[in-house]
Amino acid sequence: MNEQFLQIIKEVIPSISKQDLELPIRDTGIDSLDLVVIRVALEKHFGFEISDVEWFRFNTLNEALNYFTNHRSVQKSITKPSKNISIEKQIEITMPQMANNSLSENWLLKELGDLHWKLLSDGIEQKSSQFIDEMGNRLYATFTRICYSTTSLNHFIENDIINFLGIIKRFGNATYLSEISAESGNNIIKAKLMTTFSVRSLGDNSKIERSNPLEKVNHIEEIKGTPEFLNEYRLLRKNLTNKWKLSDYTFFISNETLFECNYRINPYYEMNGVGLLYFASYPIISDYCESEFFNSMGKYGKWENQFFTSERDICYF
Repeated sequence: MNEQFLQIIKEVIPSISKQDLELPIRDTGIDSLDLVVIRVALEKHFGFEISDVEWFRFNTLNEALNYFTNHRSVQKSITKPSKNISIEKQIEITMPQMANNSLSENWLLKELGDLHWKLLSDGIEQKSSQFIDEMGNRLYATFTRICYSTTSLNHFIENDIINFLGIIKRFGNATYLSEISAESGNNIIKAKLMTTFSVRSLGDNSKIERSNPLEKVNHIEEIKGTPEFLNEYRLLRKNLTNKWKLSDYTFFISNETLFECNYRINPYYEMNGVGLLYFASYPIISDYCESEFFNSMGKYGKWENQFFTSERDICYF
């Protein structure tokens, strides 16, 4: 019987074979994000949601399929009331928002992240500190991808007003995607952010594992199909693509080392509560290393004073 449901899984993970249904999941090449996509596909097909406790008991995909086929007639529908979750915010550019005669990219990234968290909190009607899973573990909304394009940051000047507008949607119960735009006169910012819920690993306090929130309410609208923004991230993470598009440019991905330099992490500023790199630290590290590379050529003067961010796409693995 489970063979007839194989196509459900193949529609979202085409590489899955009949043999993979019987193998232990750890031996199939399926990673945690693949499992998120498979879980959502099965929940939508069978019309009910499964608890984390049950889901993490499965050792094979066949076990999951058997559970869904045996329980679909007794489970509650996954239909949930949803509404438009949005946020607006106005900020004047003053000293905290500026760096190097331009809008601070580090500040911008933190602000985008904060707006995403507030959208998430509004949709679930809980403070971020109250996010827990079914077993009572504290949940963290972990950023997996942030992409933004902007008028060159040096065009934003002191005392300009920035108006932010953001919305959020979800894929299943664990993956949330927001779109945030901002205007300041003729200057425009457009951003997409994606998070998954995670908990501290029971065996290692410095690691995190995926989980779902224990929801009393979730007004956030669900996306019908697998979002392209998520699928691009999944393919890159699994090394199933060698191209990456940013604006009108297509970049070819390579493991070739072009340049090396030393960078010492500041744990007081660049690490988060579980000992991992704080999501907003990446541009600083990237810009420092890029400046070392370009300044070593001696062609651009002080690189960091000549070039400013207009677009960035960050994937966190």
